[in-house]
Amino acid sequence: MKYDAALKELLRHCHAAILRDLLDIPVTSSTLMEERPRETTSVRSSDFLLRVVQEDGEEFLVLIEFQTYWQRNVPQRLLEYRARHVLREELDAITVVMLLRPSPSATDHYQDREVDYRFRLVKPYELDAAEVLRENRVCLMPLTPLMQGGVDVAVEAERAIVDSDLAEEVKADMLTNMTLMAGLVSKDLARHLLKRRRDLMIQSFGYELIKQEGLEEGLEKGLKEGFKQGFQEGLEEGLSKGMERGRVEGLIEGLERGREEGREQGYRNGLLAAIALGLELKFGVEGLKLMPEIKGIQDLVVLEIIEQAIRTVRSTEELRELYRK
Repeated sequence: MKYDAALKELLRHCHAAILRDLLDIPVTSSTLMEERPRETTSVRSSDFLLRVVQEDGEEFLVLIEFQTYWQRNVPQRLLEYRARHVLREELDAITVVMLLRPSPSATDHYQDREVDYRFRLVKPYELDAAEVLRENRVCLMPLTPLMQGGVDVAVEAERAIVDSDLAEEVKADMLTNMTLMAGLVSKDLARHLLKRRRDLMIQSFGYELIKQEGLEEGLEKGLKEGFKQGFQEGLEEGLSKGMERGRVEGLIEGLERGREEGREQGYRNGLLAAIALGLELKFGVEGLKLMPEIKGIQDLVVLEIIEQAIRTVRSTEELRELYRK
């Protein structure tokens, strides 16, 4: 799922607090274990492994899988994941599914003819966002948009992150994470948070996630538009050529041309969307003033250079000089 990288960053910064505040596991130390070369494709990027030491000295594993929406085979996958790591690390394990959006079919129990398996199902959307804010649980603030009343207190939660003693790069990661979570419940809230803290967020790993999403959306839109245009052109060309080349031949040619044009136009639309987002994040309204002239650039290589350069240039003039050469 597309939030894996964001959630892994949240675990990296806040795994001790998440273990304590969400899972009620008091630990003296915890380590987020890096992924090893995967033995099978069943070990997926949304699975995270923590090695923890409890207050009484007991050492064990905590295995966490994040799910945006519930899927029927989650328990079986989690069971396989548990068995693999217990065998490899030779430690007992607690397995956890953190479900980001409500589902009536979600369960913490799996049973078949031979297996009776229970795991922990954590539902952030059942938590009280105002309570998290009152208790100043900063590490849970990125999840507040998903919680009860979270949309109403999201700006206060965002301010709590900014006013905290965390390092600037950690704040950037957490604010971006919060914005991505907000997008699951309210696009308007996500846009609002993005505009408020764009200067901080551009330092974050999540900037690349947002840019990639813009590219994918632009590509999909462009392909659809290109196919539609190609079909129409092919139909018109086939009709006009009639007996000379045949309606079918004209249609095929038009569709092929439309497919190629749609692919290129889709990629261009995606680049333009990523550039616009980057300009707004870094320079605000002033940055977006460049878009009319950037939209006039047809060379995809130049657009790729602009998209990559936004993160490093210091002013809009410096960027303009780059593509006006």
